[in-house]
Amino acid sequence: MRKHAPIIIFAFNRLETLKRCVTSLQKNTEAKDSDLFVFVDGVRPNIQGEQEKIKSVREYVKTITGFRSLHYDFAKENQGLGNSIIHGVSTVINQYGTAIIIEDDLVLAPNFLAFMNEGLQRYKDEQKIFSICGYSNKVKVPKGYAYDTYFCTRSSSWGWATWADRWNSVNWDLKDFGSYRQKAKEFNRWGGSDCWKMLHDWHNGKNKSWAIRFCFAQFLQDKLSLFPIISKINNEGFDGEGTNCKRYSRFKFTFDTTDHKTFSYPMQIEVNKTLYKSALSYHNIMIRVWSRIMYIIYR
Repeated sequence: MRKHAPIIIFAFNRLETLKRCVTSLQKNTEAKDSDLFVFVDGVRPNIQGEQEKIKSVREYVKTITGFRSLHYDFAKENQGLGNSIIHGVSTVINQYGTAIIIEDDLVLAPNFLAFMNEGLQRYKDEQKIFSICGYSNKVKVPKGYAYDTYFCTRSSSWGWATWADRWNSVNWDLKDFGSYRQKAKEFNRWGGSDCWKMLHDWHNGKNKSWAIRFCFAQFLQDKLSLFPIISKINNEGFDGEGTNCKRYSRFKFTFDTTDHKTFSYPMQIEVNKTLYKSALSYHNIMIRVWSRIMYIIYR
């Protein structure tokens, strides 16, 4: 396993957003030793002005510097974010064995790559760990908790990393979906009250989420993810222009602006109940209802 995992950015039609993402990534000193892959999706039918936006994004991508190498893939037709991520991650991770994945609306802390690479190295042989997550909700840290990382169930899709064996263990098709219905309540208890609905909506064609299928695989395998106490990710996608994000977010976080690269980890790979409860509180029913109201106000 290489010391510096390849980085994958998924982009679409937002040039300035992508530039901010890349600029923040370049401020990580590990960038110069990292291979960068950029996947840009294709034009959607009948969307006025989109072809020009995507063209400008692709022209910029070809000029990116500051990394060990640059590779890019421009889709001929629109694949959608879910299909793009499954294809792109599979392509890279099966070549390198691991990958760090970013979407274009994320701004990364100066120590993001250090955190991700160290986590990948530390837990590469620990099958209990399914992913390394760069984003963390603002959590209540219990008194006496001495670490700046913690373990939780549900992975975050906002700046994350994993290994080929974990990625390839995901059943993306879930063809015998009826057999999973009995696990609905358990899945919600494991990862939050919205988990089963998102998975069920995917099955019914109401969303194309890759992330909920990734989380469902993690749930079925009873595995955990590593999170930082202080988020290494600032999600700027809540500007109304993103594919899946609204103008309002119920998720609150503290963004790490330091270059601190010494991280401490719990001695045992297990969930701290206080941190688990705090992290998953963002998915409880009352907060989700409030979010729906705010989505209407800020749409």
